[in-house]
Amino acid sequence: MKKISYELNCQSSLVLSPRAGQAFYLDKDSPKAVSSGERIRVVYPFYQYGEYEEYDPENAEYYIPGSSIKGALEPGVHGGKLMVDDVKVPGTCVILQNLWKAQYLQETAQAAFDWFFPNVGVEMVKAGTVLSGELYLADGLSFQQEILERANQSAKKKMGQMCKYLETLLRMNYKDENLNQTLETVRKRLQAQKKKNNVILLGGYKGLLHSILLEGKQRGEDCTNGSLFLDRETGLPHGLVELSVRGEPQIS
Repeated sequence: MKKISYELNCQSSLVLSPRAGQAFYLDKDSPKAVSSGERIRVVYPFYQYGEYEEYDPENAEYYIPGSSIKGALEPGVHGGKLMVDDVKVPGTCVILQNLWKAQYLQETAQAAFDWFFPNVGVEMVKAGTVLSGELYLADGLSFQQEILERANQSAKKKMGQMCKYLETLLRMNYKDENLNQTLETVRKRLQAQKKKNNVILLGGYKGLLHSILLEGKQRGEDCTNGSLFLDRETGLPHGLVELSVRGEPQIS
């Protein structure tokens, strides 16, 4: 096996949360989200080591599970030939946000972006965060050509689906001109990400079209009932991450 060191550069905010049963339910002194400013009653935490009975972000040890990164790299065809360590996340890189979602997209007069359940907060790694990690790959396999390139091609296809979906929405010509402008901005920024050769999709709240590859006309065309969550700061869907190898592989 060879050890490969890499960096994750979050192009948009990254949402990774354990099962819903681990949500924290807060009292009247609960914190406000940094986005809407609403008082938060329920928090879906980012992955953290240990078990916590109450919301305590100052003492949480956050991390990205290696299994999540491995899943994003689509290693199934390689069986046990790829192993990925957890990636530690500094608490200063995790923020409590509401989800920003396009709603009522089938109604031209009502459609708009708005906070999705404003009293529910989701912890996420903020855009611009750079994290370091390590993985182990069987000798004889090229990480760049056989792992990263494959994952990037899959991400590009999914981004293509999302761009077609956005084009479908733009043809709706919504009454809310701010919505139309936002959709066009997202489309352009996503097209720019699509040109990169090291972007992968990681985490949740990416939307269906960024989660699975559909077939034929399902790939974003004639579809207005999909979900569209955005990182409001970057104008991009959640979970866009650049992965870059650092240095030469080391034989372990």
